Amino acid sequence: MSISYLKEILTNGNNIVCLLGKATAAEQGCDLYREDFSYDVEARYGRSPSEIVSSTFYNNRPEVFYEFYREDILKRSGEPDDLNYSLRQMEIDGKLKGIVTRSFFDLSGRAGCQNVVSLYGNIEKNSCPHCNKEFSSEYILANKPLPKCDNCGTLIHPGIALSGEMLDSQVMTRAIEQITAADILLVLGTDLQSRLGSMAKYFNGDRICLVNSYSHYSDQAADCVCIGNISAIMHEAYPADKNCRNDKRFRPTNRRKKFFDGRSLLDKEENDGKPARRKLIVRDKFSARRRISIFDVD
Repeated sequence: MSISYLKEILTNGNNIVCLLGKATAAEQGCDLYREDFSYDVEARYGRSPSEIVSSTFYNNRPEVFYEFYREDILKRSGEPDDLNYSLRQMEIDGKLKGIVTRSFFDLSGRAGCQNVVSLYGNIEKNSCPHCNKEFSSEYILANKPLPKCDNCGTLIHPGIALSGEMLDSQVMTRAIEQITAADILLVLGTDLQSRLGSMAKYFNGDRICLVNSYSHYSDQAADCVCIGNISAIMHEAYPADKNCRNDKRFRPTNRRKKFFDGRSLLDKEENDGKPARRKLIVRDKFSARRRISIFDVD
């Protein structure tokens, strides 16, 4: 289907909600979504990413957890691109009412988007479990080895949801309410059979527009489908002007990780026991109990 049709829908629409999938973050440099990411992590830490990003590992080995969080998540969190600024422009124009994503990298937020529902948390919203004060990713990067609250001294909890913890059902409810109220559902970087894309079942509006880097049999359920580079397609369909790019909270990071040789902090620990593999349990009033892995973000 042509990009011109997508442009027509977005230009004429006034109540749009976006489901933002992981394929967009992969285009933007989030290494978490590289195929070889897990192999890199296991080679250096002796544990899989899903084992490290768990409440058990965080509580028992916080120094190793925060080494991973800094070096492999915060420093490899990608950069906003044309796609994020297109969404920001749609928001400024009063067309985009919300973004729902399972990614915790806050790429759209860093581009200036205001109404983003991050189901798995946000790397820019790390918080103190005692006094609830929030801390940015820059604070976490600057305070080694363990980032503690500058107000009460408590170890800060990362902004991302950890395996073994409960997702906030209010956040899920908010996401579903946005989808239900939309007239147009814009699905970017995921298919309609994924965990995120399947939330389209709550959509009661007129048209579903899907932009993805790959084709999928579920595409037939969408009214408009564009396959290719997601950022390039969105830039053509709804380009952002210069004022939009200047009106942003995004700060350049360029904090790409350089891989290192030698032992990691985990190798130096005396205790070599493996934490139990745990899955995240989600409960909300709209769905039955289900188990998902934090890294299965779509």
